[in-house]
Amino acid sequence: HRRAREAVVSTQSTGKMGVNIDVPVCAIGAAVSCLGSLLNYVRGVVKKALQSSNKSSGEEVLRSSRCVINTTGVLLVWYSAPSAPSTLLQIVQLYGGGFRDFLTPYNVDIIVAALTQQQVDIQKTTLKILKRVLTTDAELLKSLPSPSRVQLLEAVQNVKHSSPTLVSLAEETSKILEES
Repeated sequence: HRRAREAVVSTQSTGKMGVNIDVPVCAIGAAVSCLGSLLNYVRGVVKKALQSSNKSSGEEVLRSSRCVINTTGVLLVWYSAPSAPSTLLQIVQLYGGGFRDFLTPYNVDIIVAALTQQQVDIQKTTLKILKRVLTTDAELLKSLPSPSRVQLLEAVQNVKHSSPTLVSLAEETSKILEES
């Protein structure tokens, strides 16, 4: 799995056997942007419905667009795409729970890689995603193997020490991980 991840985030123009990978990477980036636009639309419709007296229409929109939860795995694999972290955050904010396959050892590797980057905005978004997913489904961590849980907790705690602006968010996420 790690080789696959490294191939995905590689900045080389050609893959194995000289195949140009710029086109698939560009296509995935465009698809992620389209998904982000769809989520912005859904959020706007839900917000208007919640503000009006017709709350059932907001619930209906969320129910009918719930299939976007199935894209969380793809967004994690392509987490290095420019809008993937913010799009994934929108999904977890809009739909709450339902992310049974989110915390796998493979996905934990991707999350840890994002947390170890020196980009504070990526770290912040990743912590928000992790916190939201963990608070909506307390049982999620129980299915994760212990080494992956430890790896995730260490990465979150390292963010707490490396980025002063993220101390509070990292502490909250750390606490959730320790209690589970």
